[in-house]
Amino acid sequence: MTFLDEYQRELKRQNQRGRCLHYSNDGRCKDIVSAHSIQKRGQLSLIAEDGHIYRLSADLSTLQKSKGVPALKKVGVNRASAFAGFCKHHDNALFEPIDNFPLGPMKEQIALYAYRCLCREYFVKENAVVALGKMKGHLELDETGRQFLSASLIGHSLGFAGLKHHKSIFDAAISSNDFEQFEFTYFTSRSPCAVQLSGLLYPDCDFEGNQLQELGSDEKPPDLITFFTAPIDNGWGFGFGWHASSNRSCIPFMRSLDRRVATGEKIEDALLRFSLSCCENHAIRISWWDGLHEASRNAAIERMLLMMHPNIPVPNYYLAIGCEGIADWQFEYVHTTLSATT
Repeated sequence: MTFLDEYQRELKRQNQRGRCLHYSNDGRCKDIVSAHSIQKRGQLSLIAEDGHIYRLSADLSTLQKSKGVPALKKVGVNRASAFAGFCKHHDNALFEPIDNFPLGPMKEQIALYAYRCLCREYFVKENAVVALGKMKGHLELDETGRQFLSASLIGHSLGFAGLKHHKSIFDAAISSNDFEQFEFTYFTSRSPCAVQLSGLLYPDCDFEGNQLQELGSDEKPPDLITFFTAPIDNGWGFGFGWHASSNRSCIPFMRSLDRRVATGEKIEDALLRFSLSCCENHAIRISWWDGLHEASRNAAIERMLLMMHPNIPVPNYYLAIGCEGIADWQFEYVHTTLSATT
């Protein structure tokens, strides 16, 4: 069996290894469920067509068809964004305020959306670390291959260490109902939605190309921001949420977006560019994507692959330009905890 075959099989085994990531899990949680990081009822249903959406895929069958390049793949909504990261009891009890109610300017809801984003990434990153660790002795690897795998394992391990750090902070705040420690900005829209997403980012550069923090430092885990789409009354929202311990980078990050919009940047362009550049956990409306001009589809795919390719340096201005004029939705209002002087 080739290295790629075996790695894909091992990663699949890890993804199927369910466990509950709830802050009070003591190892006795049963009945692990396939939880949706993007709400199935509230968000996926808005864009699904015949029960399907597009998502970016790097599974073996896709790579074989696309000559090793990740591509968009049609999947059913039951599989989209799902991860086996909570038991049924904790999933239902913890996320009830966001699964059964529309998003409003309430810190508890933001904290829960952010926690779900974090737990999904924690689940994915831990699986990658375990799978890569098991592949170190594969017979097909030559010296160059072993060095590349070792470097990849180090990178994933550093990322996972950062997630463990932030999860401990989130666990402590949410378990004590201390939601005042969370900050947010979210934009609302009543227009049809074409992209839903859930994810997180260690913001290295802002929307103007300024460096915010240096990633890969051993001094302290980098600041972290989460992002998500969510249902609101009569529409949907695109939100950013973070814990106050990451204010040093997250507040300047959001302020830079404010300045760009104030000087003429369309918020729709900025958020679509961000979505394509910083998130692999998308759900995309099929007819919207298929209806784009070929140049627009190519620009979007190129942006998604830029962030996934380890050998292509990412410029500081990656959030400042690109993919203009593709988004066909409009945002009407913004809700934020940031004051004019923050």
